[in-house]
Amino acid sequence: MLKKLKKIEKNVLKVYEKNNPSIHFVLEDLKKFKQRKSNLENLIFNNLKFPKKMFAQSDLIDFGAGTGDTSISYNNWGANCTLVDMNQLALNRAMKVFKKLSKKNTKNKFVKASIFDNKINNKKYDIVSSIGVIHHTADPSLALKRISKFVKNDGYLILGCATNEGFFQRNLQRLIISKFADFDNHEEIERIALELFSENLYRGKKFGGRSIKAIIHDTYINPKIKGISFNEILKSLGKGFDYYSSAPDVNIIKSFDSPLSYKENIFSKFQNLTAVSKILMMSNSDHIKNKYNLANKKLQKIFNLNLNLTNNISDFNKSKKVDLKKFRYDLKKYKSKFSKITLINYIFDEHKIFIYELEKLILNLDKYSLKEMKKYINSCKILFKKSGGLGNNYYIFKRNL
Repeated sequence: MLKKLKKIEKNVLKVYEKNNPSIHFVLEDLKKFKQRKSNLENLIFNNLKFPKKMFAQSDLIDFGAGTGDTSISYNNWGANCTLVDMNQLALNRAMKVFKKLSKKNTKNKFVKASIFDNKINNKKYDIVSSIGVIHHTADPSLALKRISKFVKNDGYLILGCATNEGFFQRNLQRLIISKFADFDNHEEIERIALELFSENLYRGKKFGGRSIKAIIHDTYINPKIKGISFNEILKSLGKGFDYYSSAPDVNIIKSFDSPLSYKENIFSKFQNLTAVSKILMMSNSDHIKNKYNLANKKLQKIFNLNLNLTNNISDFNKSKKVDLKKFRYDLKKYKSKFSKITLINYIFDEHKIFIYELEKLILNLDKYSLKEMKKYINSCKILFKKSGGLGNNYYIFKRNL
C-alpha cells in the first residue's frame, strides 16, 4: 500500500513542480493578496461560520500548504503556522510569502514532507487545515485519518476536498479530453481544454485568482483526482469528531423542535437526505439562481398568508378577542395556496435537463469529432455551464475527545 501511495505522490509532484496550482500571485501583487484574503474571510467566517478570533494565538498546521497562499491568511488572523508540503519549490516560495506578508510576533515553520510520512512530529494543534489535497492522494480516506490525528481535543479540522458528485462534470471533461489527446501530451490537453471548456476556465481564473495554465494542469493533467463523499468523510473521522459546518451546506436536515429536546444527532442518523445537496452540486450552474428567484417570489404569497394566519392569535391574552370567522377564512386561503406548491419539483427541473444533456453526450461520446463535440457543448443549457460543478467542498469538524 505504501508503495502505491508513494507512486501516486511522485506522479502528482511532477505536475506540481512544473506548474504549481496554489499560486494566486499574492507575492507579486498586494491587491491580489488582499483579494485572496477577502475571499478566504468570506469562506471561513461567513459561509463556514468559524469566528476569526479562533485563529488568534492558535497553533495551526496546514497539510499540502503549497506556496502558502492560504496559510498566510491564517497567519494574518493570528495563527502560528506550520506549513507541510512535499514540493520543496512550493515551500521556497511560501517562505518568501511569509517573509514579506506574515504577522509580527508569530512563529512559523516549513516542513518538507508527505501526509503519509512519519517524520512529522506528533504535536497536537488547535487547528488542522488541508485544502484541495486529499483527493490527489491514492487513498483520500487514509489521508484524512492521518491528518485528523493532529487535531487537539476541542480543536478543529478545516477540510477542502473534491466529492464525486461535485467533481462529476470535471471528471467528464477529463474523459472528453482523453478522446482527443494523450494524457502525456500536456500542450495538446491545454489546447483542447481551452477550445472546449473556456467558459469554465476563465470563470475559474476570475474567482479563484489562478492562471489558466495552472487550472488546466490541476484539473485535467493531474494524474490523480479521487473524490471522497461526505459519508466517507464521517466514517473516516469516526465518533471522535462532530460536524460543525460546510459550504455548500450539506446539512439540509433541520429539526424545528426545541434544541433542548435533542437526544441524538439527527444529522448523522439521516445522512442519506444529503442526496438532495448532491443532486444540486452535480448539475450546478447559474441557472439555479433563477430558479431560486422565481421560487422566492412564489413563496412571498405563502409568507404573507402564513403571517395573516399566525397573527390571528398572536399576543393572545385575557383581554384579546379572536375573530374566529377571520381565522377560518385565513386558514382556508393558506391551505388552498399551500396544497398547490411543488417547489422541490420546480427546483429539480434543472437536473432533469442536465440528465437529458448528459445522456445525449454519453450516447455520442465515441462518435463526435472535436468540432461536433464543441458544437454540442455550446448548445447545452446546463451541462458544463458556468462553474461546471464544484472543485472543492469545504467542511469544518470539531474533535470531541
